[in-house]
Amino acid sequence: MFDVRLSDEQRQFQQLARDFAQNELKPKAMPLDREPEWEKRIPWDLLKKGSELGFRTFVLSEENGGSGMSDQLTTCLVAEELAAGEIGTAYYFMLTARRARDWFEIRMTPEQKAYFLPKFLNDPLFFTTVCIHEPDTDYGFDYFMETPEDAKYKTRAVEQPDGSWLINGAKNFQTVGWLSKLLVVGAQTPAGPRAFLVEGDAKGLVRHPIAKLGRRVGDNGELFFDDVRVPKGFIMPPSPKGRTDMGTHMTIAAMTLGLGRAALEETIKYCQERTSGGKLIIKHQAVGLTIAEMAMHIEASRNLIWKAAWLKDHPEAIAEGGVPDLPYEYMAMAFTGTAVQRVTELGIELFGGMGIVQGMPIEKYVRDAHIQKHISFPFPTRFKITETLAGFKRKIPPFIGAN
Repeated sequence: MFDVRLSDEQRQFQQLARDFAQNELKPKAMPLDREPEWEKRIPWDLLKKGSELGFRTFVLSEENGGSGMSDQLTTCLVAEELAAGEIGTAYYFMLTARRARDWFEIRMTPEQKAYFLPKFLNDPLFFTTVCIHEPDTDYGFDYFMETPEDAKYKTRAVEQPDGSWLINGAKNFQTVGWLSKLLVVGAQTPAGPRAFLVEGDAKGLVRHPIAKLGRRVGDNGELFFDDVRVPKGFIMPPSPKGRTDMGTHMTIAAMTLGLGRAALEETIKYCQERTSGGKLIIKHQAVGLTIAEMAMHIEASRNLIWKAAWLKDHPEAIAEGGVPDLPYEYMAMAFTGTAVQRVTELGIELFGGMGIVQGMPIEKYVRDAHIQKHISFPFPTRFKITETLAGFKRKIPPFIGAN
């Protein structure tokens, strides 16, 4: 049965993330965002502190150096809290955390795990990225759709006589692509696309930062591979068939939610301080109605995210017929992206002239929300939702008496 009551352990993780986000991330969010030099926007000290608190590793089992909290809802709780402090910094931790479970515990061979896991655990700045998207191709990012078996990447991998591989090509729009120390690179081989494990210091790997309108603290990179050598045995096995628990969709949706919550909280705070017409603007009915609309968008998003997260951990609820077979994770991602964009737009309206001043929190939130909307509802997501809904509609019996 779907139950939204959090366990004591989940509340502890939530509070740990909230304390770190509000005390460490949020005070540095605006100065980092306004930093003109891209490299200076990387929050090295925050990444180290967050790693020491376990935000990279908590999804792993205890025997692999984590906390054993691999369930989707706990991940969403942590993601929301960190993003409410600063969404760009949250990306470093949350995408690396979910991939850690996927790669080290589920997909890697024992030899690969023995080589990479100690590096990951012992280095607080060991972050990861997935290199799939290429310039001028229609292959989406790893969290939108599965890579087709007949994919034809422009990035090529050629096997060498000693069993190693040489990779040549380019990837772009790679989140955490600038400083990642482990890259899973999709490349074409004669046998089809394969996922290669590439270390960040590999010779021939060149990275360029991509500047964005929003989420300026979270790095994004364009990567070039010029005869990058991958040792023999560094092709990662595919994900098990039928597996449902990776959860990157809900993680991104939860970070978007955290951004929206921060925008709501800052708007309420401003409305409790700003005076107009002889009284605080929060006492004006129109302002109250606007804040109520913002709150409804936030709560509706949270409920959809939590339901999607719960269903990833309990697929039997759909298999048994108790819950409609709908793409909840895509719906959560798309709905939250749209809802939070609306929240920030309403917030900047209530800030009035102060809202468009650089350095005001709401101005940053609006820019960040545009980035999240862009990645939350692209064509592959729309296609997945409409395709599934069309199939679901065909399963519904016609109403009695209907033509």
